[in-house]
Amino acid sequence: MYPLQAHCNEPYVLSETEDYAVVYKPPLMHSVPLKKDEEENPLLNFPTLLDWYGCIEPRALGLIGRKEIEGGLLHRLDYETEGLVLIAKNQSAMDALLAQQQQGLFVKEYGALSGLPENADPLPGFPPFSQHTDPGIKHPEKIQSYFRPWGPGRKAVRPFVTGPDAPRRKITRTIAGDQGNPYVTEILSSNDAGEGLTHFKLRIKRGFRHQIRCHLSWIGKPILNDALYGGAPPEKAQEAPGRRLPIALCAESFSFNDPADGERREYRIRQ
Repeated sequence: MYPLQAHCNEPYVLSETEDYAVVYKPPLMHSVPLKKDEEENPLLNFPTLLDWYGCIEPRALGLIGRKEIEGGLLHRLDYETEGLVLIAKNQSAMDALLAQQQQGLFVKEYGALSGLPENADPLPGFPPFSQHTDPGIKHPEKIQSYFRPWGPGRKAVRPFVTGPDAPRRKITRTIAGDQGNPYVTEILSSNDAGEGLTHFKLRIKRGFRHQIRCHLSWIGKPILNDALYGGAPPEKAQEAPGRRLPIALCAESFSFNDPADGERREYRIRQ
């Protein structure tokens, strides 16, 4: 059964080479500043993971990637989520790893524990889930959709689907796709974890903000303690009203081609 407690309460370097570092991000820590000027705001929860690693390897802070504030960080994890993050240490490695992301060669696997609150009402904004599934299989093998922003401050997302069973709506700039295609979440396995909970193993090759959280909620299996997407909270949440708590989602492993020699590398979290 997937543990609700974090693997560790502090970040650590799992492994590193001359080109990159594999770093563990604990829950309740930002991956990077959300805005360029947030580093000067003492009210926010800092340091971020990038700040922390930048004290070890300052070169990672000045690399050029998708956004200036992200430095050498190849991918973010949500504040409440724990797991492994890859950070480049030089620009040539950064460029090579970004190219692999674009090509779908950077593959990430996650563990998640899902559970619905008792008598939960469906969340608004979700289209009917009608993707083909085998009647003998409890859950689909993959979930796919485009995404659109949702809710106050656009803090959440909702699936957007096209086709004969979906509303005929024009795709606009507010609809996000994966290079023109739907984003895909593969379900590698799903097992009964007892007490109405399900443990999932998931894989994505190219991800969007809140993709796994939204997709699992869409099929009626929101992640435990994920209030934004309808997940049941653990009992301890009642002892800390208004406090954000970790969600039962962990970035457990990823694989990619090493920019130094082209060999396939896989890194997995310490259990």
